[in-house]
Amino acid sequence: MVEYSSHDWTKNTDDAIVVASDIGIQLEVNKSKVIFTNPKTLKQETVDVSRLVRVFVNNRDDLKRSVK
Repeated sequence: MVEYSSHDWTKNTDDAIVVASDIGIQLEVNKSKVIFTNPKTLKQETVDVSRLVRVFVNNRDDLKRSVK
């Protein structure tokens, strides 16, 4: 298994897309962000989608959490 840092992860998501399946809109992962309200702090947070992909892959590969 290869660990990826947040510095080089976007090169691994160049061809990844985000799809709004109900309306068919596609967005490039490296140009997309998720904006949400953190339920613990009630503050608005912004996260790059490519970082979410990295966290998902690392958690799944390390078996740290149940990732579906």
